[in-house]
Amino acid sequence: MNRIYTIIGYIAIIIAISSFVLFFLLGCSNMNTLSVKPSTTTVIYGQDTSTAEKDAKNDVLTDTEKKSWSIKQVFKWE
Repeated sequence: MNRIYTIIGYIAIIIAISSFVLFFLLGCSNMNTLSVKPSTTTVIYGQDTSTAEKDAKNDVLTDTEKKSWSIKQVFKWE
């Protein structure tokens, strides 16, 4: 009896995966008719640098350098 439940479980998983793939393929078949278009794109580049210094104990303070990119794209419905 357990073998029958296992086979039924495998069949259910195969049907679920097949229906998901079919739904995905049908949903993405015509991408040119989507009503969502990019509106604005913003690119931000930031840089933060500091120099190394020695303190009273002759320890070197950290020399840090940070660079960051940020890209933001806004979409609008048409």
